[in-house]
Order: sequence, then C-alpha cells, then structure tokens
Amino acid sequence: LATLAALAFSGEASRSQIVVTFDDINVALPGYTTNIPSGYEGLTWSNFFVNDSVLSFNGGHVDGYYYGMVSLSNVAFNAGGTPAEIDSATNFNFLSAYMTGAWNSNLNIEVEGFNGAKEIYDTIVVASTTNPTLFTFNYLNIDRLYFDSYGGEPAFTPIPEYNFVMDNMEFEFV
Repeated sequence: LATLAALAFSGEASRSQIVVTFDDINVALPGYTTNIPSGYEGLTWSNFFVNDSVLSFNGGHVDGYYYGMVSLSNVAFNAGGTPAEIDSATNFNFLSAYMTGAWNSNLNIEVEGFNGAKEIYDTIVVASTTNPTLFTFNYLNIDRLYFDSYGGEPAFTPIPEYNFVMDNMEFEFV
C-alpha cells in the first residue's frame, strides 16, 4: 500500500501518447488528396497533405502511397517532394512513425527535431517503396520537426520524385 501511495504522489505527470492515423481527414475528389488542416491533432502542419490510398489505388495508381498505408485509408505526404514541417506551441515528444518512399525506393528522409532555434536531433532514415517501415525516433521535448527527402532510385516512374509517405505517427505532448 505504501508503494502505491508513493507512486500516486510521485509528481510524475502522466502523458498520453497519440497515434495520428490521418484517417479522419475527409479527402475530396479529384486527386484523392487534400492538405492537412492547421491545428489537426493540436499541431501546425506545413506542406503536408493526405492521400486516400485506397481510392487512389482503385483509380489505377500503384505506388508507395498504397504500399505505405498502415491503417485504412489515408496517409500523409510531403507535397511536391519538398521539405515539410510540423510545429507546436506546446513541446512534444516525437516517438515514431511508419515511413515509405512514394515514388523512389531507398529514399533518404532526414528528420530534424528542434527546441526553439536549436537543433536537438537529426536522423536520416532510408525508406522502401513497397513496405512501410516503423522508425523509432524518441525525439524528446521539441517544438518543431523538419522533414527533407532526397535520393533513392525511381520505382514507379522513370523520373525521380522525392515524396515520402507517413502513417501512424506517434507523439505525446510534454
């Protein structure tokens, strides 16, 4: 009983992990894509869109958007293959995410975590186009994530494209 009381009053704040599936964002036609609205899941999303991978696949598109889907049916991606960012007024821990190359196999995805102007974390992961890979980041007490993708080899088109797919992103507010 004394141990339970000590745990209950230890002052440790309980945190709630959030898994962002993107599946509750309504994707309108045409194109099966839409931008992620600012404030979604309490975060500010810059240059992130969602793709309804099931509708896109049924429309005849076979690509990393479909193969990167972990939960039905939306996935996030960086529009135009250019850098994307997630910001928050409240610090958060970026725990993990499933990532896939949308068009290029062996796509390099650099993920940087910041607290204010100071870069705290910098990791480069390499993503396949046909299998979503769970990458564990454990970036603690940050307020901004910056994503940049490059390299790899074209898998579905002859032209290299640097979009990455992200699904089931896990984070928690500090």
